[in-house]
Amino acid sequence: MKNKSFTHFIGIDISKDKFNYAIIDSSMNIVSEGQFDMDAQGFDDFNKTLKSYSDSVIALESTGNYHLNLLAFLTANEHTVALINPALIKKFAQTITLRNTKTDKIDAIIIAKFILKNIEHINYFVPQSMDDITALARVREDISKQIAKTKTQLKQHLVVVFPELMANYNIFTDFILDILEEFPTPADVLKAPKSKVKGIFNKLSQKGRKPTLTYDNFIELAKNSIGLSSANYALIIKHDVQMLKFLNKQIEEITENFLDEIKRNKKDDLEIIKSIKGISDITSAHFLAEIKDINRFENKRKLSAYAGIDPSIKQSGSMYSRGRISKKGSKSLRRYLYLMASGLMRCNEYFRAYYLKKKNEGMPHRKAMIALCNKLVRTLYAMLKKGEKFDPATHYL
Repeated sequence: MKNKSFTHFIGIDISKDKFNYAIIDSSMNIVSEGQFDMDAQGFDDFNKTLKSYSDSVIALESTGNYHLNLLAFLTANEHTVALINPALIKKFAQTITLRNTKTDKIDAIIIAKFILKNIEHINYFVPQSMDDITALARVREDISKQIAKTKTQLKQHLVVVFPELMANYNIFTDFILDILEEFPTPADVLKAPKSKVKGIFNKLSQKGRKPTLTYDNFIELAKNSIGLSSANYALIIKHDVQMLKFLNKQIEEITENFLDEIKRNKKDDLEIIKSIKGISDITSAHFLAEIKDINRFENKRKLSAYAGIDPSIKQSGSMYSRGRISKKGSKSLRRYLYLMASGLMRCNEYFRAYYLKKKNEGMPHRKAMIALCNKLVRTLYAMLKKGEKFDPATHYL
């Protein structure tokens, strides 16, 4: 975005049904303020108000999904809009007032003041055209977390109900999930006609699967099981299995659409990132969905800060120290950077050597992994800026 002179600064505080706005001038005087409904009429009325302030920039917080419709409307009407991380607004509010009063009206004024004070960084806050892809990425991430939670629950329940199956087999294969859906407890296995159990094993095997669990093994495990069988436990196990199968189907569909969108919009950048051995399609796609455009970041330090893996700074008088990572950026970006770094630590000699170097310097595993994340950010920033694939002979500082 080219530099532009603004004379009015508008803050918007959004809730589910309404939004408050405040307009201030360059001296922080309140010029106008009010409230509109979060509907088509409210959007149109607000747009009429904005016609008197064509030299304005509008700032709003990234508040879950509530901001998306208004953001799309403002962008479509060619207004300059800044999307702000709520953590930045909260920190800014603490610097300008000692009062603990919080209302939608006050929040709108604080947001307007924030964008006035940070107008030189407007390019950092202007949302990119990939917001819908980012939303898709967040849905996929959420389903991924639900899958992990459901797997944990199923394991906890099977430790009680069927510990022998848990101890000897991977319970998360499609084959065993299908078996558990039919026979959730040892008692269900033993009371069912052998012909039925054997028939289901044969039917599932005919789908082209090569299960490690055989019919004879399954019957033997059930006979010798110390697990607790009851109608309630059967219902619990069946629920866990059905939920997990549903979520697996959902993430498969979402992942396919998500990757298609990334390949359509960011194919070259995706290939650049994947040129690093150990980084997958999925983590690369999530990285791109979160950063949106590498040109948003003036330098690699800004990208590290956006990910929240930059060190927090503590300064008092002559004392200056670097603390833990700030964690003030994108939580999702930070999560996928860590996943990317984990893959590199296992599969990429270049990055593993850097991790081991930090370990030899005395860093614990977690701290060495954060250092590796920062190394990865520096590398990705340089590669994407230059449009070049990974070269281990290059020193990415």
